Amino acid sequence: MFWSLLAAAVLSRLIWVVWVHPPRDHVFSDMAHYVYRARLVANFEVHPGMREMVWQAWGTHALLAIPMLLMGPGESALEFAGLIWAGCSAATVVLGYLLGVQVLPHGRANGVQAGRPHWPAAALGTVLVVWVPLVSHAGFFISETPYTCVLLAMTLGVVRLIQTGRGAVWTGIFAAFAFVLRPQSAVFLLLLGAAWLWDRRHRDADRIRGSWSRRVNLRVALLFALPLALALALSVIRVRVYTGSFGGVAENGSMNLTAGRCHNIVTRAYSSQSDLESAQRTGEPAADRRISLPGFRALGRKGPEHPLALRPALGGESIDLVGYIGDAKVHREIRKRCYAATGNAGQLRYSVTNMALLWVVARPWPESSDRRAPQLLPLAVRGRDIAAVLAPVSLLGMIIALLGWAQAHSATPAKRDRQAGLGVCALQFLSILIISALFFGAPRLRVPYDPYALLVALALVSRGISWLTDRLRQA
Repeated sequence: MFWSLLAAAVLSRLIWVVWVHPPRDHVFSDMAHYVYRARLVANFEVHPGMREMVWQAWGTHALLAIPMLLMGPGESALEFAGLIWAGCSAATVVLGYLLGVQVLPHGRANGVQAGRPHWPAAALGTVLVVWVPLVSHAGFFISETPYTCVLLAMTLGVVRLIQTGRGAVWTGIFAAFAFVLRPQSAVFLLLLGAAWLWDRRHRDADRIRGSWSRRVNLRVALLFALPLALALALSVIRVRVYTGSFGGVAENGSMNLTAGRCHNIVTRAYSSQSDLESAQRTGEPAADRRISLPGFRALGRKGPEHPLALRPALGGESIDLVGYIGDAKVHREIRKRCYAATGNAGQLRYSVTNMALLWVVARPWPESSDRRAPQLLPLAVRGRDIAAVLAPVSLLGMIIALLGWAQAHSATPAKRDRQAGLGVCALQFLSILIISALFFGAPRLRVPYDPYALLVALALVSRGISWLTDRLRQA
């Protein structure tokens, strides 16, 4: 089953990136920025003070710079990079299958027999082979494709670490890669740390010998955290070099958080107060930087009667500011005005709306802006709708998985380990709900977490089938 899934994944992704939708032919918007920064790195043209180098997390353009360093910044390097993206997408399939083997119930008291497939895991792997967003994203140089792969590798490592106590360093390395690709992975790591502390507390109070936090002792946890600490330190140093001040990993987070808490569609930055006032009166001059959120724009078109109607806190669809568009201090002041205008109830409504945009209203991007391949959008919308239909099952599966993990201390060791692994996957799914509630949701942001949504949904279905089978057998 493993080799069959690997062959299907590699073949489908190669066909996609070589013939159907080569990513080198669809470089626009975010993809163009990643390629531009990668070329700067490959040509050794970066220097202190280049603030654009820290607008987004640095992992994606660093990955793109590797083929450019090896082959030069021309088309051949982009072709090679397309193969890297295809490899990441194909690896996602087999990593998802291996994760399913570790955590999904197989319905046999004596385990999976030699030579027999683990059918729930095989079902997960098969769905991942044909899952529309995973295939489609392989044809764009966006961070989601390598991030999905590395996030799965980290999750599989965490599950094996919990179940065996081994592999802390490699798992930490994958976690560091995930962090520099998309810093939002820190939300899952914080949830995992909280679960570790909770398990240690109840282990000591209830004298549970088989607790997973005994395997993942303080030494193992520090080995896991060491690569992450190095990645964070390097990121902080980069921000200091390029901006002159200390910061996190990327500066677009401040603007994104403001959009999520104010529900403006557009953010515009002007170099001076006079330019801003002139632009508000006459429309000239143009903003130094203008960023629009397609999900909020689609929601704005639905009108005020829609249940998720966009209600900007400051009254208009645009927020204008003076200075750099990612200035954290300026955005903090803007958010204070939004909090005062909406109150707690308005902010809670924003969070619910943000999460809903993971599955509904928002059109899949970058497919919606790909003018060279307009036929992709209907396919991507169908993929979004399928994910929306499965979302209630995934949400229920996540809740049951987390409750089962919290109550698994009295189970057999094998079942307890499997339940802990399933709980880790549920934490991954929970993390994207938290991220979207704070910032905003979009189908593109949801895709790296689709494997976990599918996995907890399959676990719920498997549990239901086992329960029904037992009842029929008793009858």
